[in-house]
Amino acid sequence: MWEEQQRQLVEWLESLPKPIGVMASADITAQHVLEACQRAKIIVPEHVAVIGADNDELICDICYPPLSSVIINDSRRGYEAAAMLDRLMSGSPPPAMQVYVEPSGVVGRASTDILAIEDQMLAAALRFIRDHACEPICTDHVVRSVPFSRSVLERKFKKAVGRTINDEIVRLRLNRAVELLSATDLELKAIAYKAGFGSPSYMGAVFREKLGRTPGSYRKTSVQQQSELARGPVPSS
Repeated sequence: MWEEQQRQLVEWLESLPKPIGVMASADITAQHVLEACQRAKIIVPEHVAVIGADNDELICDICYPPLSSVIINDSRRGYEAAAMLDRLMSGSPPPAMQVYVEPSGVVGRASTDILAIEDQMLAAALRFIRDHACEPICTDHVVRSVPFSRSVLERKFKKAVGRTINDEIVRLRLNRAVELLSATDLELKAIAYKAGFGSPSYMGAVFREKLGRTPGSYRKTSVQQQSELARGPVPSS
């Protein structure tokens, strides 16, 4: 059954015009799409970008590449369902239309982190950075991954991306740190190492330079915003 599903997915993906984006109804389904892309040797996200729903971190992080996902607002959905049940039990008629609950947001990961680059070697350098940014790499590692000299690659990179190679590495590390601060309770030291910064002090310096705040204050603000989104608007009496 699994092999047949994968075969059908591969055929469907190969039939799609490219580049294209695919949104799955759940993270586990999106994982199946990513696995079919690997079988078909379809490059993600350059040829097919994939996004799921539920933001199941265990699934999203084991996917290759890591899966972007919509954060379902379960707290608000439960509140709306309970309020509707209360109205029905009080004798009110059911609503004439479906009640939609907006998601809390989207966590962007590598499966949708796409930059349209026609130069295949430059795109390969960007893929290398995307795949290894949270490891102890530097510009020299990126240069060795493509058949360009350092000066040529730096010039091409700056022209196409608008950033230096090192700036792109730092950008992806910062994105990863922001994701971990928002979605986990990990200590700052653990986040610094997981995001590739190596030390909390270096991560803090990057946060102050790029975001104008410390990692701790960013986490505090993020928690407050998520709490407000979960509560939703105060219902009118």
